[in-house]
Formats: sequence, structure tokens, C-alpha cells
Amino acid sequence: MRTEHNYKHWFWGIAIPLLLTLIDWPFRDILTASNILMFYLLGVFFVAIRFGFWPSILASLTNAAAFAYFFAPPIFSLAIAEPENLAGLAVTMLVGGVTSKLAENVRHQARVAEQGERRASALYRLSKELAEARLETEMIEIGVRHLHAEFGGRNTFLFPDRNGLVHYPDEPPLDISLRGADLQVARWVFDHGQMAGNGTDNFSDKAATYMPLNGSTGTIGVLVLEAIHLRHIFLPEQRQLLDTFVNQTIHTLERASLAEQAKEATLKMQAETLRNSLLSSISHDLRTPLATIIGAASTLETDDHLNEDTKRKLAGAINEEAQRMSELTTKILEMARLEAGEVVLNRQWYSPEEIVGSALRRLDKKLKTRQLNVNMADGLALIHVDAVLLQQVLVNLLDNAAKYSPAGRPIDIAVDTTPFGLSITVADNGPGVPEALQQKVFDKFFRIHPESAQSGVGLGLSICRAIVEAHGGNIQVTNRSGGGTVFQLHLPFLECPPTIAPEENELMP
Repeated sequence: MRTEHNYKHWFWGIAIPLLLTLIDWPFRDILTASNILMFYLLGVFFVAIRFGFWPSILASLTNAAAFAYFFAPPIFSLAIAEPENLAGLAVTMLVGGVTSKLAENVRHQARVAEQGERRASALYRLSKELAEARLETEMIEIGVRHLHAEFGGRNTFLFPDRNGLVHYPDEPPLDISLRGADLQVARWVFDHGQMAGNGTDNFSDKAATYMPLNGSTGTIGVLVLEAIHLRHIFLPEQRQLLDTFVNQTIHTLERASLAEQAKEATLKMQAETLRNSLLSSISHDLRTPLATIIGAASTLETDDHLNEDTKRKLAGAINEEAQRMSELTTKILEMARLEAGEVVLNRQWYSPEEIVGSALRRLDKKLKTRQLNVNMADGLALIHVDAVLLQQVLVNLLDNAAKYSPAGRPIDIAVDTTPFGLSITVADNGPGVPEALQQKVFDKFFRIHPESAQSGVGLGLSICRAIVEAHGGNIQVTNRSGGGTVFQLHLPFLECPPTIAPEENELMP
């Protein structure tokens, strides 16, 4: 193909002067010799720009022969009688040669610029796709695809496993992926960090070329490339482009690896922080009830002179503190189940009055000294919820209000429905929550006053938020204008509440 292409160029180096001769011949009596030579010079310049330097030199020689034979007296002879025609022809050939060389330089620079633009475009497309990739398998696929498009031939990336053995990626290969690589040669390349295979001094009998993928921390893998022509990868410009392609892929793979390591480190740090918070909370909040239980039990066991009233008080203290420990343990287990996604909502249709009433009955002992102001709107619609979990939300909110508001101060409960769902508000008359901490109170193990006398591990409100969000709702906290905290939760109507048809009384005749 290349030889045929050159033959066409040489052909035009002869055809263009002959064509100009045919054009100039009818006007030979009108045009001067200098005009005809200018036309020939224009043809030389055209051939130089379009077909290259040597075809333009052939065109210049053909011009000289055609001018001497057809236009320079005596015509139809290669002899030139007039010296000025001979000088003009010599100058024309000299100018044609110089312009041809300049045109060749321009063509060469244009080809270089075109190749540079094509390479820059290929690098841009590769960089863009690699920047958007998130998974290592995607990055490998992008690298294989772009290497095939730019250098031809099949290729693949090989990486070591945990035992250091080089192997193919686990993902299914592309149609253009190379699957016949010699893993022993790849292992040698990985260990020595040197190229091997076709076109190199190492294992030169192999059909493919093996290149180490040298990253910032050492060799991370091997590229196996089965190029169609070795000059596609070993010419200086092509080798530089190949190295740039490979380095882009290596850096992206390293970035993904570092991001994965950072993610694992963050998860470990969060787990460690969670563990420390859990241990700190449990150790702080279990010491007091354990000490009380141990002290009361020891007194009951060793003191034989206790009267019945004292024994009942000690037994009551043991029961109360054991109940506190049970509640703490229950909250921790509930939070773990909610975070693990193991809780499946058992939604049924319930009336809001029934749910609120059940929560108040569970806290009857704790709230017996409190004034409860319950305000329920008339005609509340049924709500499709998990009643047990929603009761737990109300129990946690009411228990929180009882803990953090002065004894004897009332607790207000308001229940209402809107066109969008159910709204439940629990308000106390305590010190309130600082505005900067109103979002953090729902975080796990967060307590406004960690060393306060109130027991708890800081999970009650976290459990409330998890349950409410599992129902598709939201919960928020604000402060009352006169002092106190207001917790308000909203549960949306995901389905239309059922209607109960009134019973029809049949009149006896």
C-alpha cells in the first residue's frame, strides 16, 4: 500500500506539468515566457504541498523539459536559443526547489502537529474515563480498551494475588483481552521489574511484550501487549505515548487502592471509636447499679438482724438497679439490630390513642408523680405502623423528658393529624437543648452532660430517630419559648386509612 501510494505521487509529479502545458499551449502567442514559467512554478508549488518534496523535484524537471520543447525557441526541440529564457528557466527551477523544500517542511510540521493532537486527544479521553471510574475492574477495562484502540493488538493486565502469584483479573475478559500470556514470564517481569518478550533481550521468542507496571511503591503488576507491529510500541514517540498511557492507568489504580485503604482505615477508626464510646458508657452507667446490687445483696446475705421493712427496701433496690441494667442492655441490642437492618416493620393499622396509651402504661411507675397533659385531636385517623416500635419511641421520649426536667413539673403530649400524616409532640419544662447541639443529640452515645447523675448510654434518641426514619418519617428537637425541650415526630400516610362503615339498624316491622 505504501509503494502504491508513492507511485501515485510520482505520477502527479509528471501529470501536473503536462496538464499545465496543455492549458498554456493555446495561449503561446499571447503569454510571454516569464508568464509560462510562473504557471509552471505554481504547479511545482502545488505538487510540493500536496505530494511531497521529491515528486515536486520531478515536476520541476518535467517543467524544464516541457518549456524547452514547446515554448522556448526553437520549439519542438530541447535546445534553448535565447539566453534570457535559459536564465528564467534556471531561476524557476531554483525557486521551485527551494519552495518545494519549504513546503515539505510545512507538511512535516503539519503531520507532527496532527500526531501530537491525536495523542493529546487520546490521552484526554483515557484520563477522563479513568477519572470517572470508581472500581478497579472498570479501570482495567478502560486501560485495555484504550491500549487496543491506540496501539492495536490484544492486551491484558496481570496482578499478583496474596501469595505473590501473577494471575488474570477475576472479571470476565473483553473480546480484545489477551488470554494466552505466559504467566511464568509475567512472574519474571514482576520480580525483576524489566521488560521481556517480543522486541526485547529477555524471552525474545515470546509473541507478546511484557512490561512491568512500576508504581510509586514498586511493581504492582504486568502489562502484556501483543502489538500488530513492534514499531507501534518501540518507536520513540510511540514508546513515550505507551509509557504515558501505562502511567495514567497505574496512578489511577494506585489512587483506587489508596482510597480503599483510607476507607478501611476510616471504618476501623469509627469501629474503634464506637467500641471505646460503648465501653466508656457501659462502664460509667453500670458501675452504680452494680455497686448498689452487690451492696444490697451482700447485706441481705451477711446481716441476720434485718427487719422485714429493711429487707424489702434492699430487695426493691436490687430490683430497681437490675431493671436499669436491663434497660441499658436492651437499648444497646435494639440499636445494634436497627443498624444491622435486621428489624422488619410489622405494620398494622392502629389508632394513635391506643399507641400513646400503651406507652403511658409502660411508664406508669416512673410517671406516677408527674402531671401528664395529653392533648389528642378528635377523629384521629388510623396510622399504618409497627406499634411495638412506635411505642418504644414514645417510651424513650417520655423517659428522656422525666430524666431531664425537674421533678413534679408537667410533661405535655400532643397528637394531631394533618393531610400528610400523624404528628406527635412530647414537651417538658427542663433546661432545653443548646441550639448548636440539637442535631447531635440524635447521635449514638452522645450526651449533653456525659458525667451527669442521670443514667444512660446516649442511645435512646438514636433509637427514636432510627425507628421513625424506618417508617419514612422524621424527628426534630426545638426549645420552648418559656423553657424546656420539644420533641416532634412526623409519620407520613403511606396508604389511605381504612374506613369503618357504620352499622345499620334493621327496624323490625
